[in-house]
Amino acid sequence: MIVYADGGFREKDEAFYPLEERGVLFADGVYEVVRYDRGRPFEMDAHVRRLRASLAGIGLPWPGVEAAASLSDELVRRNGLPDARVYWQVTRSAAGGPGKRSFVHPEKPEPAITMIAYPAEPLDPAAPVEAGEAVIVEDVRWHRCGIKSLMLLPASMAKTEAKRRGAVEALFERAKPGAAGTHITEGSSTNAFAVIGGVLRTHPADGWVLAGVTRAVLLEAARSAALAVEERAFTRAELLAASEAFACSTTQVTALTSVEGTPIGGGKAGEVTRRLAAAYVRRVLGA
Repeated sequence: MIVYADGGFREKDEAFYPLEERGVLFADGVYEVVRYDRGRPFEMDAHVRRLRASLAGIGLPWPGVEAAASLSDELVRRNGLPDARVYWQVTRSAAGGPGKRSFVHPEKPEPAITMIAYPAEPLDPAAPVEAGEAVIVEDVRWHRCGIKSLMLLPASMAKTEAKRRGAVEALFERAKPGAAGTHITEGSSTNAFAVIGGVLRTHPADGWVLAGVTRAVLLEAARSAALAVEERAFTRAELLAASEAFACSTTQVTALTSVEGTPIGGGKAGEVTRRLAAAYVRRVLGA
């Protein structure tokens, strides 16, 4: 496998990662995951924009951010992967100078860029919508979830808890300052949607959730299909009474047929979920 690291393309086992790398010591960095299907990247401009916003959010300038797309394309080409998921990571690099482990950001950071291309199964337009159960966990993350940060321990723990309980996703629930009660924010690695009272709802991209690229594509598809849409948070009770629910990520749209043991939509993918999943596949494949 060829990766991009240390300023160039090299074999994975030749890549070097400093022991005092701030990404390791402090999770001081941001990331993106871009899907490639039939050799083409999906929504590349949106990923670059979000990367730029995440870098600005943590105060890390990278003058070469516009080169991310071409580096990613070249990595896919060198690995001969028509279908892939490419992980981008940008960290603040050295921890504060040789022999130092400082919480304070270095005055002149030298961003370290890493990219890894993982092979993916070709997208099958005829495949049924993926489906599974979800659980609800407390959202203990920080208050700036709109930044695609490397600080993923809470998400990792939540996803692990979901797997332990036989579910495919963990949905975060939290009380926000100034808001009454608690609301579902998003999944551990997904954005969450529900059809409530005939309206497709998802949490607004207000910093408490990630502004997902797939989320934006699905909202556009829903509005184009004249579906009623609201970017408004929903409660646990509203979710459990929903006629449909689904989660989305760079990888796929997944129908949530049960949440905390309560069947949603009769325990199967609903019409809205199926329509939007099909629209997503068409958009990815350029059909």
